[in-house]
Amino acid sequence: MAVNINEARLVMISKFPSLLNSRRQTPNTPSNLTRTKPTDNPLAYHTTMSNQTDILFEDADLLALNKPSGLLTEGGGEREDDLEQIATRLSGKTVRCCHRLDRLTSGVVLLRKTARFNAELAALFESHRMRKLYWAVVEGAWPAKIAKVETQIAAVSPGRFANVATGGKSAVSTFRVLGRSPDDQRTWLSVILKTGRTHQVRLHCAHVGCPIVGDPVYGRGAANFFGLHARELRFRHPGTGQEINLVAPQPNNWPEWCREM
Repeated sequence: MAVNINEARLVMISKFPSLLNSRRQTPNTPSNLTRTKPTDNPLAYHTTMSNQTDILFEDADLLALNKPSGLLTEGGGEREDDLEQIATRLSGKTVRCCHRLDRLTSGVVLLRKTARFNAELAALFESHRMRKLYWAVVEGAWPAKIAKVETQIAAVSPGRFANVATGGKSAVSTFRVLGRSPDDQRTWLSVILKTGRTHQVRLHCAHVGCPIVGDPVYGRGAANFFGLHARELRFRHPGTGQEINLVAPQPNNWPEWCREM
C-alpha cells in the first residue's frame, strides 16, 4: 500500500535554512531555524526567512526535506549553508543528497543517512524508476495541445544549457495544465520528467515560449516568486519494497490561483 507522507508525518520547521543548534531533533519536535551565514549570491533573494520547511519522511536510512527556493542543495562549503549541512546538523550524523535541485527550485529532496542503500538508490535514479513530478508556473497561456516536449539539451557555458538541434542529450517532459491566472497571463502546470537533464523543465518551458516565472537565465528575470517546485517523488524503498510517495507543499509565496487543489 502506498504511503502518502503528506498525510502521514509532517514536521514543521520555521526560519529555514540553518540550525541554531546541532542537537538531534526527534521526529515530532519543532525546531527554530535561522540563517547564520550570509550570502552575496544575487539569486538568494528568493529565500524567505519566515518560510516553513517540512521533514517529509525519515527512517533509519533516508531523509526527505522540502527545500525552499534560494538554498543550495549541496556545495555551500564555508561560504553559506546548504541543505546537506543543515540536514547533517539536524540528524547528528553526516547526510548526503541523492540528487540535486537548482538553487531557485523548491521542493522534495531525498537524502541518505547511511551508506546501506547507496548502490540501490543510484540505480533507481539512473533507471528513471524515481518518478519526478514538478509544479510550474509559467509566463503566458500554455497551448492546450502541447502535452509533451522532446528536445536535445547541451551545456553551452558554465551553468547554462540550451535546447540544441544535434549533439545534445535526449530530454523528454510531459505537461498537464492545472490552472490559469484570472488574466490568462500565466499558467500552472504539472510536469513529469521522463529524463533528468540539468535545467530540463526550465528549458522545455522556454522552448514552448512560456518560461518559468522568475527565471533569470531562460525567462524574463526577477519576480516575487520562482515558479518551479519539485512537487512529488515516488519510488519503492530499497530496503522494504514499500511504495513511498513524497509530496511537498508549494511555497507560501505562490499566488492564490495556483494553491493546492
